[in-house]
Amino acid sequence: MLVLAACTSTETVTSTSLAPLVPPDALPIDTAAPVTSVATSSLPDAPIIVALPEPTCEFAAAPLDGGEITFISGDLLWGATPNGSSVRCLGTLSRGQRGLVQWSPNGQRALLNGSSVLDVDGVRGSGFDPGSPRTRWEFPDGAGLVATSTTGRTVVRRDATNASARTQVEFISRTTALAMHPHGDAIVVGGKDADITGVYASPESDGGPSRTLLTLASPDASISDVAVDAAGDTVYAIVDSPNATEVGVLSALDLSYRSLVTEQAPIAQLTVGPVWRTLAWRTGLCNSTTTTWLRDDRTSTAVQIGTGTPLQPLSVSPIGWLDANRLVVASRSIGCDGLADIWIWNISDGAATLLVKSVEFPATRTVNEPAGPLAITPGAVPPVV
Repeated sequence: MLVLAACTSTETVTSTSLAPLVPPDALPIDTAAPVTSVATSSLPDAPIIVALPEPTCEFAAAPLDGGEITFISGDLLWGATPNGSSVRCLGTLSRGQRGLVQWSPNGQRALLNGSSVLDVDGVRGSGFDPGSPRTRWEFPDGAGLVATSTTGRTVVRRDATNASARTQVEFISRTTALAMHPHGDAIVVGGKDADITGVYASPESDGGPSRTLLTLASPDASISDVAVDAAGDTVYAIVDSPNATEVGVLSALDLSYRSLVTEQAPIAQLTVGPVWRTLAWRTGLCNSTTTTWLRDDRTSTAVQIGTGTPLQPLSVSPIGWLDANRLVVASRSIGCDGLADIWIWNISDGAATLLVKSVEFPATRTVNEPAGPLAITPGAVPPVV
């Protein structure tokens, strides 16, 4: 049986008085802050990848969906998804090829130990010396490689498919740091020109008149590293002076400059990602415990990664970015070299996830977002720092 209740319409008149609903002396003095949940970090001895599969090695022309983390174990180059759901062997390496791995901007080629190029066509010499730390991929598609000469007086470009196709770019008198602009239309370097130390750019990747972006006031200061944001509109530089080292942020548009962080300890290894506004770096000597920091784009401040996670007491170095939130890092008990555990640190929730333990030469294999060309406002004056 369905019972219907009769109802009548009533009108309520709301008071327009401005008197408080609760007397002031009855209000609470303290208000509890909202509780924010934080993702759980991995345990130091519980990696996602416990054991590597039986290898059937074949180079893959493109990275795995969602980005790929590569590393060397023994004489094999491995690739894995960040969640460990896919692990594959990408190739067998000779002794001379075991070393730092750098992936091209489109993820289709790898530079092995500075001296060899690996892609779907096999392995061939790069034309550069083994172990060269200043060899860089050409943007946007990895068609070539660039590096400073042994004297630092020139920048050398070699074709990625034919190392004998070599061109030499006359730049500044001495180059100490080198980066490619992500649009592919310019080279950005740190060094000295006519006894003036600073940051310079060539508007053409194959050479041309250099443009001064920044100069250092102190003759004792130097530029040890430069990097260009994936957007192409910001240059990052490490400025070394006798008493301190700083990470500087230089707008490539109006040439305005600001110091992001200054440290007494040495700073190295500027690491930019495939997406805009991603930057990390390492602080500390490699015979000690190092820390990794990043620029938090939400606040434009420097944040140490790993705080409150198993990474906090370890020696941590940046490897590469998967996206705007996830930074891949290597951890060791001390130092910057040798076997390492590979972690993924998430800036959005502060969690650290352990992917794999005791591997070498980790790298990120991603595809860079398109960037606009190097564009400097006419009349912009280079700052003096």
